[in-house]
Amino acid sequence: MKKCHSMCLKTACLLLTYFAISASSYSVSSHRSKAALNTALKSTTQHFYGYGDPDHVKSTLQNITEEREASTPPASSHPDPVLLEKLSDIRSRLGPPLNLYDQIMSQQPAMALAAEFKRASPSKGQIALSEISCGAQASSYFTAGASIISVLTEPNHFKGSLSDMLSARSETQSLASKLNLPRPCILRKDFITSRHMILEAASHGADTVLLIVAVTPSDVLKELIEYSRELGMEPLVEIHADEELDVALKGGAKVIGVNNRNLHTFKMDMTTTTKFAERVGEDICLCSLSGMSSADDVERYRGDGVRMVLIGESLMRSRSPELAIKSLGLDPRVEREEEGRGGAYNGGLKVVKVCGVCEEEDAVKACREGANMIGVIFAESKRKCSRENAKKVVQSVRKFGERSDREDLRNGITRGIKRPLVVGVFQNEKVSVINEIVQDVGIDVVQLHGDEGEGCIPEISVPCIRVVSVPESDERSVEERGGEILEKVTERPLAYLLDTKVGGREGGTGVTFDHDIVQVVQSGGVPVIVAGGLSEGNVREVARAGCFGVDVSSGVEKEVGKKDDAKIKKFVDEAWRGGEEGMQGI
Repeated sequence: MKKCHSMCLKTACLLLTYFAISASSYSVSSHRSKAALNTALKSTTQHFYGYGDPDHVKSTLQNITEEREASTPPASSHPDPVLLEKLSDIRSRLGPPLNLYDQIMSQQPAMALAAEFKRASPSKGQIALSEISCGAQASSYFTAGASIISVLTEPNHFKGSLSDMLSARSETQSLASKLNLPRPCILRKDFITSRHMILEAASHGADTVLLIVAVTPSDVLKELIEYSRELGMEPLVEIHADEELDVALKGGAKVIGVNNRNLHTFKMDMTTTTKFAERVGEDICLCSLSGMSSADDVERYRGDGVRMVLIGESLMRSRSPELAIKSLGLDPRVEREEEGRGGAYNGGLKVVKVCGVCEEEDAVKACREGANMIGVIFAESKRKCSRENAKKVVQSVRKFGERSDREDLRNGITRGIKRPLVVGVFQNEKVSVINEIVQDVGIDVVQLHGDEGEGCIPEISVPCIRVVSVPESDERSVEERGGEILEKVTERPLAYLLDTKVGGREGGTGVTFDHDIVQVVQSGGVPVIVAGGLSEGNVREVARAGCFGVDVSSGVEKEVGKKDDAKIKKFVDEAWRGGEEGMQGI
């Protein structure tokens, strides 16, 4: 039996305070002394989060890994005969595994896409309905251009299973045969701590497995990489911290995936992959494993030499994976094009905004359902939000988006929004007051709802949305009315928000206007968010018509300032569905 097994993987992965407490607190093989245990741990686990800290509290990643290790049969020098029989059977029926390195490189010059199936996550909760078919979802990913299908098989926190993975392998292979195309590579994504779990993966149709350096002692990592290759599988080795790269390279990894999310803290840093790109040689296949939600993200990594990106949550939430993959510039059948500048905006729905939010619970609910802008009102209104509550909303939205600061919006938002934003709504307020509130509360975008004029936009410290009030009725043609709006464009805001003016009242009227004006304005290159009188009953039609965004407040309320969960869900669902239909030409 190899040393790491006699040492007991559970001992190494029971995570963490190894060196601050006595080795006798762990259950270890009787012939291993405390001194020998400490020496072994010190030589293989210095890259672990919390190393040497007597006050360390185990992270979510460490707890999940410990749970998975505890649920795995004890290490043995003999492979499970039942799994060996399953492996023989599945390979006789479905054929040998694909090599992950070769699969990724075969996609060049296109970037390989690993599309992920996961039902839930510890940070986001339920993502997809439990009854959703992994095989069907994997097939839709494959037909949309994914060459790797990643399947979460952890059952408790991600609601996955080995049967999910087997269905992904079987159904995509059958579809590929019908289409006379090479099949996709199947990745088991889990918290793998042993040979047994790798054999499990292979016997359920996996071509490759994920090995996470952050929770794997260096000697164990080397053994697991070698065992994967014995089974014909080239593993994907995940890193996040600098010292983990050294461990991966010493372990012999050829395909290294950088997780932009710190799985201990859940903080996201999209520059993480870029930093590692400068440190690996051409012989290493570098991949980026989290956080990509726009074509700009993907394009950045192309420039860094990244050969594969893994996209998960955004595809699971999308009702059209094909459109989502195309919008990210990852369909290998479509030639990449630079975004047009100065022409008509025709990019379809990119913003679903829930405004008049006063409580953090409502903000989180809206984000979870798919809204990507949360509006808090600082102007005089029945829905005015206090600074204290606005700060709570900002913090909850940032936590949901796994960020600690404002989003960088210098390139605009017409390609989409990476993570939900908080918009502060002001009306006829001094620029100095706006900037002070922006700094104090932490909002990402300002919405100007009064007579401020566009000349003040450059003076405001964050990007702006400019509100234009459209009369409920007007005898002029939509071309004339839309043209009048375009004539007023001086400083280019992120977008125009068109709302209804009823008599002398502007904004929050709950009354609709003639939405044909939207296309006139967008033909002038200004993306338009539609507000006024929207509800779950009419938003789909509005979104289908091609507007940049939709905005709702009273339409999803149960009482003034209090949102209705069911109405939010229905509104957001209908909005995105209409947007996708519009891009399909339905």
